[in-house]
Amino acid sequence: MRAIFGLGGLLVVMAIVAILMKQNLSTTRTTAVPASVEGVNVPKLDTSKNVHEQSQQIQKQVQDDLNKALQQGNERLESLDK
Repeated sequence: MRAIFGLGGLLVVMAIVAILMKQNLSTTRTTAVPASVEGVNVPKLDTSKNVHEQSQQIQKQVQDDLNKALQQGNERLESLDK
């Protein structure tokens, strides 16, 4: 009799945990990612591609942003030299 109550209690606890996990996962899926976090641009991903293509897309965006920042730095230095 003790084993039956123990097994029943275990099943009830597992059901509660499963319900809580389902609620938690559904809220994290609907949470929108902000366009920028404290001034840092978050790259937008095309989720229709596979992971390799997404990685290449992120790398290209970072490289483009870095080149743009370096270009702006050079322009500032040139304007100060004049």
